[in-house]
Amino acid sequence: MSRQDENSALLANNENNKPSYTGNENGAYDNFKLSKSQLSDLHNPKSIRSFVRLFGYESNSLFKYLKTDKNAGISLPEISNYRKTNRYKNYGDNSLPERIPKSFLQLVWAAFNDKTMQLLTVAAVVSFVLGLYELWMQPPQYDPEGNKIKQVDWIEGVAIMIAVFVVVLVSAANDYQKELQFAKLNKKKENRKIIVIRNDQEILISIHHVLVGDVISLQTGDVVPADCVMISGKCEADESSITGESNTIQKFPVDNSLRDFKKFNSIDSHNHSKPLDIGDVNEDGNKIADCMLISGSRILSGLGRGVITSVGINSVYGQTMTSLNAEPESTPLQLHLSQLADNISVYGCVSAIILFLVLFTRYLFYIIPEDGRFHDLDPAQKGSKFMNIFITSITVIVVAVPEGLPLAVTLALAFATTRMTKDGNLVRVLRSCETMGSATAVCSDKTGTLTENVMTVVRGFLGNSKFDDNKSLPVSEQRKLNSKKVFEENCSSSLRNDLLANIVLNSTAFENRDYKKNDKNTNGSKNMSKNLSFLDKCKSRLSFFKKGNREDDEDQLFKNVNKGRQEPFIGSKTETALLSLARLSLGLQPGELQYLRDQPMEKFNIEKVVQTIPFESSRKWAGLVVKYKEGKNKKPFYRFFIKGAAEIVSKNCSYKRNSDDTLEEINEDNKKKTDDEIKNLASDALRAISVAHKDFCECDSWPPEQLRDKDSPNIAALDLLFNSQKGLILDGLLGIQDPLRAGVRESVQQCQRAGVTVRMVTGDNILTAKAIARNCAILSTDISSEAYSAMEGTEFRKLTKNERIRILPNLRVLARSSPEDKRLLVETLKGMGDVVAVTGDGTNDAPALKLADVGFSMGISGTEVAREASDIILMTDDFSAIVNAIKWGRCVSVSIKKFIQFQLIVN
Repeated sequence: MSRQDENSALLANNENNKPSYTGNENGAYDNFKLSKSQLSDLHNPKSIRSFVRLFGYESNSLFKYLKTDKNAGISLPEISNYRKTNRYKNYGDNSLPERIPKSFLQLVWAAFNDKTMQLLTVAAVVSFVLGLYELWMQPPQYDPEGNKIKQVDWIEGVAIMIAVFVVVLVSAANDYQKELQFAKLNKKKENRKIIVIRNDQEILISIHHVLVGDVISLQTGDVVPADCVMISGKCEADESSITGESNTIQKFPVDNSLRDFKKFNSIDSHNHSKPLDIGDVNEDGNKIADCMLISGSRILSGLGRGVITSVGINSVYGQTMTSLNAEPESTPLQLHLSQLADNISVYGCVSAIILFLVLFTRYLFYIIPEDGRFHDLDPAQKGSKFMNIFITSITVIVVAVPEGLPLAVTLALAFATTRMTKDGNLVRVLRSCETMGSATAVCSDKTGTLTENVMTVVRGFLGNSKFDDNKSLPVSEQRKLNSKKVFEENCSSSLRNDLLANIVLNSTAFENRDYKKNDKNTNGSKNMSKNLSFLDKCKSRLSFFKKGNREDDEDQLFKNVNKGRQEPFIGSKTETALLSLARLSLGLQPGELQYLRDQPMEKFNIEKVVQTIPFESSRKWAGLVVKYKEGKNKKPFYRFFIKGAAEIVSKNCSYKRNSDDTLEEINEDNKKKTDDEIKNLASDALRAISVAHKDFCECDSWPPEQLRDKDSPNIAALDLLFNSQKGLILDGLLGIQDPLRAGVRESVQQCQRAGVTVRMVTGDNILTAKAIARNCAILSTDISSEAYSAMEGTEFRKLTKNERIRILPNLRVLARSSPEDKRLLVETLKGMGDVVAVTGDGTNDAPALKLADVGFSMGISGTEVAREASDIILMTDDFSAIVNAIKWGRCVSVSIKKFIQFQLIVN
């Protein structure tokens, strides 16, 4: 079936299954026809094809199905009493079930429910009973001097019972403390307010009270509360915490998506593969407009309205949270100790049986022959001799059990977790620290884990000058090439001023009022040493011997984590990166951004902004026309500032501006040099941005007659303005990148030297992923030349189990991966016998974090879902803390091995 045929089939199927739409919320509606799973399929994964299957090509069908109105929203007789409505009974609201922490008694039972503890308990009971038997039933015994020997064998059973009690109590107390710490970590659960249109009125309600069919109003900075379909407006969304995709996603109304779906699939009707869907790109580079907003994503710029389709546990966010309820698997140490307990039981019983048979055979030789040693004893004495044989045999089993082992394990783990907390690791699951000692594979997310998840200008070409803020360069090179030094020493003041004007005025990003320059959460692992001033005191928190200001220190530590990561600017990642460069190297002061936009005259000699051209992905540039009070000829003039994709903007530039302010005409040689610079930026996974301008000096008013828009005569027509860009002056090329976290490369190399394979799993494209992997030493030269060293998730999930097992030894990078791909990777590695650790900070990482032997989440930048799924929380977001976790895990394993050797030999 061709795509066109399938589209027709989808529409026909939809027409046959449309529900009726007859009235209001009070019951005049027919029952809701769509199930929760059908609506959930729209977003997981995002699919306009599923939309067409349900609603056809008319967006109005969406409102009919959900019994809502795109302007007035849903109609509720009592807004505060929505739980009585059929809508709530069918779909629920946006609240998630509370996580019920384990009680202390449950933790006590969990600690006791261990084979070693149970074996010790049995041994204690047997030893105690036999001790009482010898005390009460056996005749008294005397030493050679005739003194009565006290029967105290029962004390051994009591001692073992006390040891079991102490171990269970200490283990439960430690786990209970971790539960309290984690509860404190997540005590500030997000309970935001969102603007909802109900009964034709805009009201502010809690995100937990949002219902399916609600029409919500979204604006810059909002976090999408539930899965919804955009019905009007236009915006950019950051879905990195959900999908791992670091690039911002343009969002358009559903009508645009439906139009594209129909258009592109009709064009490609000769192609018999499945219809083009959201996220797919056809041979001509066309793709369908994305109208699906995922719960948990953030609106970076723009405005719009959306209609809610899935809430609570049926949303993408809710499904991820629900997947975390699986029971944890046994750790390697638990398995080894369980096996040891089984072996001790078997070997002890076998030894006891052999000893009993030997002693019983000797007993028969003593009692049966007439000249035997025990032949003349009375029956009571013969019975006593037999009981001695039985007790001796049972004692072999009792003494074979290493009664000190559980306590040694508990103390070793408690000590290790205390030291790990000092290193920035909050251990939620006590035994996860020892599991890290057996780790053979680490699967790490890229965005926010290996990288900062903050787009940053790291390289630039300013005429004949160059700067490079790459922190992986040698220190001497960093000092020589850092942007602040290059701008101050090599660039003219007019170039700096023009760049600052372009960046500040030609932008929709704004300053974050909550940001503080010295905030410990702003620089991730860069400020780890500062955070450790609190972490150094964690020993007193975990110790039961010193209280002092423990609560105050703990509150301060968790306050930093609960506050989350703060950045100086909010908006599109490209624009915030440029503004950060302006603050770092061009003199933009905190709190000055809005003032410069309101009063551009004081700093830039700009009289006013006459035309603003916002960024659009179709043209890949943003522009701004300003009027200067006076130029070189003392007359006012107009200047057109432009910034955008380097390959688009630079090709329309006629001149290149050198750092000393001289102009150089772009000839073939200069053009080739500029193209090479752009290619070099792209090859290193940097987003290349060109900043340029053009002056209109002979223009008395804006726009010039030849550029005037026919429909809006007060502005220039964009197509004419774009064509007039020939003559642009190229001010500079800038390379933007999500930089590596400090110390990541060294940490990866340490893991590799320790025999731990590090793999990167990301939603980014494969070229960017490979470049980042090379920078952080995951993809070495030797490995990158091997087959299957890097592949995309779509290709990986198509492989059979045997094929995955075959390629995994070489696989280091998994790009364009979905949460299911990550889960599949972890599952396959565990099936191959690897002990797998997974790191991540986003909601999309949760399934893999839960499935892994050890899951690491980021304390500051990590989402609540990621923390809930993890075993260890990196309180400082420092990837290098994983190396310390491996170190202490191996220390625990070695300590326990030594103790077992000692205990078994002594016993």
